[in-house]
Amino acid sequence: MADVETREQVTPTPEAPPPEEKRPRRSWRRIMWIVIGLLAAFVVYAYAFETTEVDLDSITDETRQESLFRVLRALGNPDILTYEAIDTQTDIDYMVPCPAGGFTPDPATGPGAGTFTVDPTCADPRAQVTVSGSDFPANTTMNIYFVPPNGTELRLAQVRTTTDGTFEELVRLPNRPDEEVQTIRVLSRQNVGSVFSPVIVETEDGELVRSPRWSENAKQTLDKIIETVFLAFLATTAGTIIAIPLSFIAAKNLMRDVRIPALQVGLAIAGIPVGVIVGVVAARASATIVDSLPDSALLHGAIVLALVWIVMRLLRVAVPMPGSTSSRAVRTTAGVAAGFATLVAGQSLARFAQLGGTWFAENLPTGLAFLGRFVATNGEILATIFTVFSAIAGAIMIALLGSRLGYIVGGRVSDGVRNALTILSMALAGALVAIGFGQVIAWLYQIVNTTTTVVIPAIVGAVVGALIGWRGLVKRQLGAGLSVYYIARTVFNTMRSIEPLVMGIVFVIWVGLGPFAGSLALGLHTVAALSKLYSEQVESISQGPLEAVRATGATRLQTIVYGVVPQIVAPYISFTMYRWDINVRMSTIIGFVGGGGIGFLLQQNIGLLNYRAAAAQMLAIAIVVATMDYISSRLRERFT
Repeated sequence: MADVETREQVTPTPEAPPPEEKRPRRSWRRIMWIVIGLLAAFVVYAYAFETTEVDLDSITDETRQESLFRVLRALGNPDILTYEAIDTQTDIDYMVPCPAGGFTPDPATGPGAGTFTVDPTCADPRAQVTVSGSDFPANTTMNIYFVPPNGTELRLAQVRTTTDGTFEELVRLPNRPDEEVQTIRVLSRQNVGSVFSPVIVETEDGELVRSPRWSENAKQTLDKIIETVFLAFLATTAGTIIAIPLSFIAAKNLMRDVRIPALQVGLAIAGIPVGVIVGVVAARASATIVDSLPDSALLHGAIVLALVWIVMRLLRVAVPMPGSTSSRAVRTTAGVAAGFATLVAGQSLARFAQLGGTWFAENLPTGLAFLGRFVATNGEILATIFTVFSAIAGAIMIALLGSRLGYIVGGRVSDGVRNALTILSMALAGALVAIGFGQVIAWLYQIVNTTTTVVIPAIVGAVVGALIGWRGLVKRQLGAGLSVYYIARTVFNTMRSIEPLVMGIVFVIWVGLGPFAGSLALGLHTVAALSKLYSEQVESISQGPLEAVRATGATRLQTIVYGVVPQIVAPYISFTMYRWDINVRMSTIIGFVGGGGIGFLLQQNIGLLNYRAAAAQMLAIAIVVATMDYISSRLRERFT
């Protein structure tokens, strides 16, 4: 007998329903804050409406609407083409006032394409009459005139015919009573030719012209938009060249770890005014040498070539190859001689450009004379700013020498002497910086009291510098990189806060009316704006490549070249093109104060209420901006 296993069937127990989730109750405090927030928003927006004088009645005003529609129609019909037109007039006799027994005019006469009537056929001065016409060209603008016996045309109204060539207009007669018969005239103008089928017509002067053709406003617009584009191009180019190196010192991730011993900082700052003086003296000495030479472009060109060769030979001595046995005195002398030879070469190059460019401008064909003027102008610019560049170069070189001297001295003297030298150098640096600020304030506010502008700033600056030096001793090193970063960002933000329009006014006063003033104003603003954008892009780069480059033992310059630059090429191009776009649009505002470009033309037409001409200028700006946006996108694709 087989064993039968009895399996106990277990009835599954139904799962208990999940406990009902308790909905959190909103506390009365939260509701109260929501109500308060809504009330506050209501009050703020109500006050904003009151302050901005929001008035919907002015929007629905019929007179304003008519003016708005007229302006919009003019803006939608830019003055680009000029048509030769055929004027047709139709006259009808009229009496003002009505003679005894009334007046019945003859039918409308003239070579016009249609006829019209006036109801009533005579009326008193200042009366309103209805002028109705038919069989005129469709959708044509015509003028209605009142012509007294002396032949003067007094315009009563401007009308536009419907699609079937009719019109009806209520006009008011002038106060011109006369016993003789007067005239009401309808004058219409029809354009000859079209964009797709132009024709050649003969003018009243017997000249054959094309209809339609480019209008004078279109030609002026084209000339000024080209000027605007290149005005903005020069401003963007100059601003970009200056902003790229400045963007690296304004990037926090690159400057954060730049820490220098206080002794080196103090000697470097103290060396800046010495370097400026040395640079200015050297520039003047080189200018004196060049001025004593004959004004010959060939002579100065030969001098430039010879000095370039000499500088290259001197640099080989000043910066010798490894294993060289030349003494430090020889290397230093060669370096100084190479620097002075470079200054003389620069002055000769400026003179060569001025003389050579002027000669080419006078001897080249008229259409190419601008090439010679370009070279001559650049020579003048180089000669003008040469002293400034020389002073900057001298300041940088002496500052580097001071920092190097601090490094050498700091490693060879005892701690006590090094500490004393650190305090003294930082006190001297602080005093020099404070005196510099004092002189700026003295010039700005015309203060002649040396105690206020020299003594007091020197004392305060020395105390502050000594305290910073003491802190540098405690911290071992000063965060010079962050100090430069904050100073640079402050300068950029200050420059960006000044509107280009204000800069334009200042430069117009300085260099006169014209696009040069606009280029300077936009260039200065471009430096500040692009430096900020560039530096923020540097701050957002990936740190991986930087760490990889640093791990190889690369210098800071090599880190920037191989770890930073490859990551910023595409965004820098994009920002530069975008800034060019901005400068094109800003130049229209700069032109309002005489800064050149299309802005002056736009302002003139708006001031004269010539909105059709202004529309042509706005259309040109829109086309240029759209084209630059397309070019920018293509460049980003190319370099990404």
